[in-house]
Amino acid sequence: MRVDKVKSEGRADTVKSEAEVLFSLQTAHSVKDVAYALGLDPEKFFYVVQRADDGHYYDTFKIPKKSGGERDIAKPKKGLALAQARLVPILSFVYSPGECVKGFVKGSSFLDNAHYHHAQRWVLNIDLLDFFPSVTFARVRGLFMSSLFSFNPRVATILARICTFQGGLPQGATTSPILANLIAKSLDKRLTGLARTHRLKYSRYSDDITLSCSKAYVPKSIVSEIIEIDSAWEVQLGSELKDIIRHSGFRVNDKKTRLMRRNNRQEVTGLVVNEKANIRRADIQRLRMKIYSTRKYGQAEASLLWLGDSSKSISMHLVGWLAYIRQVRGQSDPVLAKLCQQVVAAGISDIEWIVRLADMTKEFDVFLSHASDDKSKVRPLYESLNSAGVKVFFDESSIKWGDSIVERVNHGLLKSRFFVPVLSSTFSRKGWTNKESNSAIAMNISRKGRILPIKFSEFDLDGRYPTLNDTLYKTWPEDSGKEDDFIREVTDDLIALVEQDKQLG
Repeated sequence: MRVDKVKSEGRADTVKSEAEVLFSLQTAHSVKDVAYALGLDPEKFFYVVQRADDGHYYDTFKIPKKSGGERDIAKPKKGLALAQARLVPILSFVYSPGECVKGFVKGSSFLDNAHYHHAQRWVLNIDLLDFFPSVTFARVRGLFMSSLFSFNPRVATILARICTFQGGLPQGATTSPILANLIAKSLDKRLTGLARTHRLKYSRYSDDITLSCSKAYVPKSIVSEIIEIDSAWEVQLGSELKDIIRHSGFRVNDKKTRLMRRNNRQEVTGLVVNEKANIRRADIQRLRMKIYSTRKYGQAEASLLWLGDSSKSISMHLVGWLAYIRQVRGQSDPVLAKLCQQVVAAGISDIEWIVRLADMTKEFDVFLSHASDDKSKVRPLYESLNSAGVKVFFDESSIKWGDSIVERVNHGLLKSRFFVPVLSSTFSRKGWTNKESNSAIAMNISRKGRILPIKFSEFDLDGRYPTLNDTLYKTWPEDSGKEDDFIREVTDDLIALVEQDKQLG
């Protein structure tokens, strides 16, 4: 359990648990009592409470919405931000979110919300209008006086003042998400009951309500009327559903109400969920256009074009989108790797994970496999090929500190035209080289001529790798004086094979 340092009048700082701080607030009667309970300076806290609503303690600005338009943000600062930060653990201690709540809950995300509704016959999305502002000062004060907290009216007023701005919850305050979820508990309980009655799935991600079902029929209590207009569905919500939302103190944004059938694209919290949670193709295409603009015109011009202000950071905008795609599709996704490569080519190369994923798009002419004991012999062959312009996957240059060895090796095998194992007695005893050769054989079983073995003279190819016994191989010379000529011969042969393969497409 998390603990905070809390000041008590006339005593040194003590450490209290959330339960003890909650009890201190329940027995408090004044600004000074609340300050001591939260471990704050009483005089400074009194000033914060007095000026909490006049804008002195907020930075206000706008940020663009993904769907267009702008969102008003009011970010607390100084003493108010500290007071809210001290209150958050107490709110979290009291709040137990239901399974239907997917937003602002530890261990849950927009992706979990989308997964929950995938592969359904129909999906209904409802947007709550002005979600945070609709949680008013009076509602927050009433919450603090309820049996959930049991604060007296004066303490409830003090805490409601530091948690609201201009009459409602500010977007930007650390206390707003959990307070909104607490206020919406009655809504969640009623809608969960309605969903259970009709065997529907229900979830809420902040102000986004989603109901879905695997059956084709849409109950009248959920949707009373469906009208098809230009291949789109206009719906009238059922009276029971509307009454629950209204009686819970919220309003529906009718412009964003959408019913989506299985034969159309179904979206939940911005992700397509017909088969599995995924990102809209249009969003990927739009991101490619932004990257192209950045590469062609520079960051300032791209910021002006796409963000409406040259002083805004297009690089952080692109990085945010890539992080979003990584969260949804996973970091091994080839589309993500290609986008990362394009972003790096556009000059944004200071984010380590983006550079690493961009590198995963690299293709190789030759995968040079060898035992570590043979590296001193094989390295000159790598250097010769590299100098000749042949793209070689060689562990020293292709696997960096911190990389996943399995990931990098599998990528190298998959993206190489030819696999060249340097076979020796130590090669066959090593786990990694055996894995590489077995994977290469499996990948190239239908692609004849892709495995080009080189063996040391003492190595028994037929006994060790019988699947390669009909494959023509080269033998590494025992006489070290002949190694340079052998390396030149192998280099020339590989250059010819690579060029021939490129011409064949």
